[in-house]
Amino acid sequence: MQLYPAMRASMGDWTYYIVRMTMREVAHEVQLASELWTDATLSDAIQRTVDASRVKRELVKFLSRRDDRFFSSLVVAAIGGNPSWKPVDSRFEEAFGELAFQVDPRYYALDGQHRLKAIKELMADPSGAPPRFASEQLSVIVVVREHQTADGDDRLWKQRYRRLFSSLNRYAKPTDGDTNIIMDEDDVFAIVTRRLIADHPFFQVSAPEKKSFRVQTRGKNLKAGAPHFTSLQTLYEMNQILLTDAEMQARWGQPRDVKVYLRFRPEEEEIDTCYRKLAQTWDSLLEAMPDLRTPPERMRTHQPPDSNPDGFSDHLAFWPIGQSLLAKIARSLLDSAAADPDEEPAPMVEALRPLADAPWDLHQPPWRYLLLVPDETKPSVWRMRSESRKKALEVAERLLRWLCGLDPLNEEEEGELQKDWRNLLYRSPEPTGDAPEEASQMWERVEAARQKIVVRGG
Repeated sequence: MQLYPAMRASMGDWTYYIVRMTMREVAHEVQLASELWTDATLSDAIQRTVDASRVKRELVKFLSRRDDRFFSSLVVAAIGGNPSWKPVDSRFEEAFGELAFQVDPRYYALDGQHRLKAIKELMADPSGAPPRFASEQLSVIVVVREHQTADGDDRLWKQRYRRLFSSLNRYAKPTDGDTNIIMDEDDVFAIVTRRLIADHPFFQVSAPEKKSFRVQTRGKNLKAGAPHFTSLQTLYEMNQILLTDAEMQARWGQPRDVKVYLRFRPEEEEIDTCYRKLAQTWDSLLEAMPDLRTPPERMRTHQPPDSNPDGFSDHLAFWPIGQSLLAKIARSLLDSAAADPDEEPAPMVEALRPLADAPWDLHQPPWRYLLLVPDETKPSVWRMRSESRKKALEVAERLLRWLCGLDPLNEEEEGELQKDWRNLLYRSPEPTGDAPEEASQMWERVEAARQKIVVRGG
C-alpha cells in the first residue's frame, strides 16, 4: 500500500490530490509515458516526445547549479491502484486527509515530463546533484478517475488523459517578450537593458512615472509618429548584438550555449563590466551618428517627400528592422577596428563614423523597393516589405557591410551583390524611361555613397 498526506480537490468531472513527494520518490514512482506504453499509432500517443538534449543542456544544469531552483507542480496521471481517501481532520474533512492506493498504481507525468526526466537524470548520477537533493520535496498533483481499475477500457482512459494533456498545454499562455525582459534576474542582457533605461542619459526613465520617453515597453512594432526611439524588445536584441564581441563568443562557444548561459545570473562584477561596456558603446554610437538624437516622430514616416509638407524623414535606423541592422554593422565595425570600450572612447567613435555617411533614407536607393515598397492596392501608400523580407534583409546587411567598408568587393563580387539587389526589388521603379535603366541609375547613387564613405575613411 502507498499512503500520502494530501489535499483533495475537484474540477469538472476530475478529482485530484495534491501530495508531497521527495525527489527520490518522484524519480522512483513516476514514469514517463514512453516507459509504460508504446505509441503504436498517432491516436495511441499520450505524451509529447521528450527532448533529451534540452533536459541535459538546460534543466539538469538548472537543478544542479541554482541554489534558488524551483519547479512548479508535476501533474501526474494515476492508472489503477484503487485509490481511497480518508479525512484526518473533521474541521476540514473535504480538503485534508490521506490518499491510499491499495495496490501500486502506475504513474506517468501528464504535464512536466521534461522536469521529471531531469530529476531522474540527477538521481541516476547523484555525484552531479546538489547536497541532499534526494530529500528535497516537490508538489505533485495526482489526477485520478475514481473507481477506475488498471484493466479497464484502455481506449476511454487514454482519450480522457490525452484531452487533459491538451487542455493543460493549449490554454497555458507563456509570458510575453516585454515581461520576460522586465522580470528576468538571471539574463545579463535583460539586466543591463533595464539598467540602461534607468541610468543612461539617452534612455533614462523620467521619475516618478517610471516610463522611458525613449523606449516603448509594450509591443515590439513602432508606429509612424510615435515618440519612442525604440521598443524594449528591440533594445534588448540590439544590446545583445552590441555586447557579443569576439571575447564573449569564445567564452560561450556554440550559439545554443548562450541560452543556457542566460539562465544563470553572473557575478555582480561581470554585470557591472557588461553595463560599462554597453554604456560606452551607446555613447560612441550616439556621438558617431548624431541623427539618432533627432525626435523620433520626425524620423519615422512612410509618406513620400513630395507629399510630406512637414519635412519628416523615413530613417531606416528608427525602425526595428533597421535598428537590428545598425547594431550588427556597429558591432562589426568595432571588431574590425579592435576598438575596446575599456580604453579611450575616441577610437570607438572613429570606428563607427561610416554609419553617419551611410544612406539611411528609406525613400532613397538602395532601400526604396527593397525594404520600403508601395502597397499593391494603393500605390501611393508605402509600407515596410513583408513578403520575402528575410531575403531582403540578408541583402540589406550585405549592402551596409559593403557601403561601410567592412567587405571590400572585387568587380565580380560587386556585380553579384547588384544582381541580388535588383532581383529582389519589389517592383520596378516607375521610370520616365526604361525600368532597367532606372535601376542602374539607382545603383550609381549607391556606389557614390560608398565612395564618399571610403574616401572619408581613407
